[in-house]
Amino acid sequence: MRIEFRNSKPVELLDLTASFMALGDYFKDYANQTTGDPQRDNLKLYVKEIKSGSLIADMVALAEQAEWILEHKAVLAGFVANANDLVGYFLGKDESKTKFDPSIKQAKQIAQFVEPVAKDFGSQLNMTVMEGGVVNVYQSFNIGGLEANAVQNGVAKYLGPQLPSSQILTDQLMVLEQVKNDVSSKSGDRGIVETISPPRPVKLQFAQEPAKRAVLDLETNPLQCIFQVNVEIRSVGGKPAMYRIIEVTDVISREDE
Repeated sequence: MRIEFRNSKPVELLDLTASFMALGDYFKDYANQTTGDPQRDNLKLYVKEIKSGSLIADMVALAEQAEWILEHKAVLAGFVANANDLVGYFLGKDESKTKFDPSIKQAKQIAQFVEPVAKDFGSQLNMTVMEGGVVNVYQSFNIGGLEANAVQNGVAKYLGPQLPSSQILTDQLMVLEQVKNDVSSKSGDRGIVETISPPRPVKLQFAQEPAKRAVLDLETNPLQCIFQVNVEIRSVGGKPAMYRIIEVTDVISREDE
């Protein structure tokens, strides 16, 4: 597989290194998910040769067992196709949006991979699958500086604003994914606060017993209710890791909606 940066100005070494690291991590994750290899992280990208001219790097996928590579040589072509779909998603192309929903990690990986091109509007990044020195034009990835910048903007919008490590919000609507029928339980409670983007189940911690009892002492199934809560959101890396429920101020039955 050949990676080519057609740069119009010098590329910062840190950007190039981070780009290759993101590509390697992205490929490793893709191989783990698609090849069915029982040995996790067995298939990795290695730089075979750096060529002169533009920034050109020929890469190969290596595993501990050579015969395993021969059986799964199509993984490189599939990986390039996946990268095209990922870029298409963040460029807002409808055909890419129907194929998959990227993970946060994938979003960060593709943004880092195209970083050297995004900083140079006159540049272009090409990734092509090769076999025996022959380029397979049907499995290629091409992106220019303007598109790379648009991809990074799409990723930033997708990831949303970074949350502070701790903040208290009042009168937030919360639904439960699961809850332990034990007022003293410290684990097993998970819920979704609708205003947090993207909304996903997060570990719950009830600050005081009355807050947990307001959930457990209902005559109806708490999983079928909407709770208005005062909550402390504790985050790691800008993403919510725990909701500490300070007080339940109201309960709404979904049947009342």
